[in-house]
Amino acid sequence: MTTPSTTTPSPPPPPPPSTTITAAQIRHAIRPWFSDFLSVSSLSLPISFQELSLRIQKNLYAFRANYLLISLLIFMLTLITRPITLISFLVIIVAWIFLVRDEPLVVFDFEIGQRLLVISLLAVTAFALAVTRVWWNVFLSFLISILVVCLHAILRTPDDADDMESPYGALLSVVDDDGPGRGPYTLV
Repeated sequence: MTTPSTTTPSPPPPPPPSTTITAAQIRHAIRPWFSDFLSVSSLSLPISFQELSLRIQKNLYAFRANYLLISLLIFMLTLITRPITLISFLVIIVAWIFLVRDEPLVVFDFEIGQRLLVISLLAVTAFALAVTRVWWNVFLSFLISILVVCLHAILRTPDDADDMESPYGALLSVVDDDGPGRGPYTLV
């Protein structure tokens, strides 16, 4: 006679990590404004295209939350001549900050999924953009934000710039090299 084997079921796999960025994650990603972000002693011009690409890559990642807040501030400043629109977009931004979070939203014992919440907020934002007709302001603030963010990302020396190489290093080594890689031709 054989004895029945008992197997314990394996625990379910952990849920996949959330891809939604929450307000708490943005709050923790903000670097100090005066001691780090606006430090004059860390500003200098890059000396090569390789260093320029490294600075842009490192600074865009390190200061992503600061750049987001600067872009929102620039957008709000373009709306300064339209106070009702400015207030409505402030309400929408506050709704985005407080409604998109890790734990699900529960209203009257009904759980609202994250996907439905984000789709609803996107719809409200698009509706507000269409009704208030601020497309020109969005475009203008987008261009100004790109200019400000790129200027800061290029001029600020990353804290750990010596530890990493540019992702384009192998491609740029031939271009930046003044040694024998130039070939048999010389200038006379």
